[in-house]
Amino acid sequence: MAAERITQMTNGTPATVPGKKSDRLRCTEVVRTERGWERCHRDEHDPSARHHVRDRSWLSAGNTPQLRLGQSCGAACTWPDLVIPYRSGTGRTR
Repeated sequence: MAAERITQMTNGTPATVPGKKSDRLRCTEVVRTERGWERCHRDEHDPSARHHVRDRSWLSAGNTPQLRLGQSCGAACTWPDLVIPYRSGTGRTR
């Protein structure tokens, strides 16, 4: 069975994910949300294109992220949710 490669968030080394047949790499951009650090749903893409997670999209090019809320997934979203929980558990400030 072919495996799909992704980059692990902790050390940047390649990892394999069983069950998908492709040589595409997942975009490495993450955004901080109330759920934790969420990784972009898209394949690797040009920095001028918008990154996307469940309900928001953003740009990494330029000085500000230009976050947009209420953005649903589209055809370019080929990866499932990947949420890395905060160490404190909630990600909320007190």
